[in-house]
Amino acid sequence: MRRRDLTDEELNTVINLRRAASSWVKIQRETGINRRTAKHAYDRWERSKSMEELKEARKDVAAQTFREHMNSVITLAASLVGNLSVPPSLANMEKNTEQFFSCLWEQDLLLRENYISPEVQDNLVRIEDAQSYRREKELLFESLKTHTCEEIRWEDILDNRWGKARDNCAKIIPKLRTKTSKVVNDFVNQEREANLLCNIREESVEKDPVERMAEAVLGVIWQDILEDELNQEGPRFEMVSRPKETSYVVYSKPPHRGEVVLAFSGDTSKRLAEKVTRICDLAANNLRRGEMAGSLKDEVRTMKDATEKLREMLNPVRLTPIILRTRCDLCPA
Repeated sequence: MRRRDLTDEELNTVINLRRAASSWVKIQRETGINRRTAKHAYDRWERSKSMEELKEARKDVAAQTFREHMNSVITLAASLVGNLSVPPSLANMEKNTEQFFSCLWEQDLLLRENYISPEVQDNLVRIEDAQSYRREKELLFESLKTHTCEEIRWEDILDNRWGKARDNCAKIIPKLRTKTSKVVNDFVNQEREANLLCNIREESVEKDPVERMAEAVLGVIWQDILEDELNQEGPRFEMVSRPKETSYVVYSKPPHRGEVVLAFSGDTSKRLAEKVTRICDLAANNLRRGEMAGSLKDEVRTMKDATEKLREMLNPVRLTPIILRTRCDLCPA
């Protein structure tokens, strides 16, 4: 005999009776519906209800997962833009693009307070965890590019413009460092004073004063490049006497770092400080007009322009609606 389907009214009656702990025999007696038919209809209704509850639960999980995914992508984007900015220290520019990103993925770009980087972990975080965290950041970066591929030309802005400019800087800076040491050393040798370098070393108690002067000169050139003041005339160094002491200090003038180059004390301290100040300024003026400094200036401008383009496009105000209307492989179904 074919089992008949219950009407909505009959099904509701069966459900209410069953919820009241009625037996299937009692339900059959009170409704006139065969107990097997009633039980089959009730079981089918329960399965349907469970599926609906499961669907709702999955919707909640998917919504929460998507929210976490979106927040992670936005956080990564902000950290990325911050790290793409041209650094104030010249030493941080000597890594090429590949080396830069290799180091970048080791940082806490997702700002997780409970994450301890491998450099400071004291065995609190297993290496597998650090590797998983790195891979997560790499995957989220790919996700960011997928979500924004219609708005951002990643290959042009990041790879061709920013990346190539960074690679060029990484090639130029070691050459400029070597050139600066040579120029400073040449100006020291041009001074008409016997044993000048030896006297500078003794009076300043600096093991390698030429190298220290060269680093200072490089510092002010880099600052000129960052501030777009490479062609601005004027001294970059000054000599200052220390009060209540027979000593003199050579500074790189603010805003060009404002750091001590060499400090002198002794009977000839003023004369030596004057010579060092003049040598540093001569070297800085010579190198600021050179081809390498000009090339660095052009590459830095390219990096800045590319970074500002990404900063504008990846602002959370712009990025949030982009993520909401697009999909990547990591987005929950």
